[in-house]
Amino acid sequence: MLSCVAENIYWMARYLERAENTARLVAVHSELRLDRPDRAGFFWEPVLAITGTLEDFRARGLQQTEREATNFLLSDLQNPSSLLASSAYARENIRTLMEILPRESWEAVNRLHQAAARPGAGAPHQRDVHLREIIGRSQAMAGLFLGAMNDDAGYALLRLGRTVERSNFTVQVLEDALARIGDGAGDMQALWAAEWVGVLKSLTAYQMYRRSLRGPVTRAGVSRFLIFSQVFPRALVYCVGEIGQALTRLPDPGAATGIVARLSSELAAAEKAGPDAARIAELLPAVRSHLSALHRAVCERYFISATQAPPSASVGQTQAQSA
Repeated sequence: MLSCVAENIYWMARYLERAENTARLVAVHSELRLDRPDRAGFFWEPVLAITGTLEDFRARGLQQTEREATNFLLSDLQNPSSLLASSAYARENIRTLMEILPRESWEAVNRLHQAAARPGAGAPHQRDVHLREIIGRSQAMAGLFLGAMNDDAGYALLRLGRTVERSNFTVQVLEDALARIGDGAGDMQALWAAEWVGVLKSLTAYQMYRRSLRGPVTRAGVSRFLIFSQVFPRALVYCVGEIGQALTRLPDPGAATGIVARLSSELAAAEKAGPDAARIAELLPAVRSHLSALHRAVCERYFISATQAPPSASVGQTQAQSA
């Protein structure tokens, strides 16, 4: 497979995953806004931090309002991690892959991009329906690739890109939540629980969490589930396994295999030792570092261009920017 084709497949998968993640994060935060109107500070700051765009938002001097924040996150093409920019980048990559991907994917990504570009769709009275449509269209594309692509190196690169983006998003969401949301009994218990439910919903994990763990939604329970679950597709342990499987379908993955093995060992050791707060605080930055190293190894092994990565992954820049 040509290096440029491999790179475009990888990035197409990352951008589609990022579009879905951004849509769900904004949708859940909009819902929480109704439950927590009294939250101190700029309400949208956590979303900007998770997407890696907070500094850009501040640097542009945008006002700390819901309208400015949601426009920046959803429809601002100057923000390379916005929903609209991600869909545009995914569309451009698919345009170059017409002989590799199912033909239906071109129609599907055009519909996704048209939905993302719809004027006024991010307004409060339309936002929920709009974001549900984006999420549904993104998931439909994932299903299309699963059911209509050969399980070869091309699909392995798609799985790899999607899962690297997905696992890093889980790290970002968890790091923000652990730094910001409390736990325990007292007057704040119900409010904290609602925030932790929001964390789970940001990763479409709430229903599967309740199936796996009985009792209230807690800081410790959410952390354990999102890090160590072997059956939930957005949990870190599951994602690392998925990355490892994708690498076995690629020719001579080289250093990437060793990085995945080390990451898997560290996660297993952390689970065995017990996921206390201090250990998790050390574990998540280590996972992020391994993901960054993995991304670089994949770029150096399979792609022509210099190592690049998305700001939401906290490991560099987007494909559309210089590193």
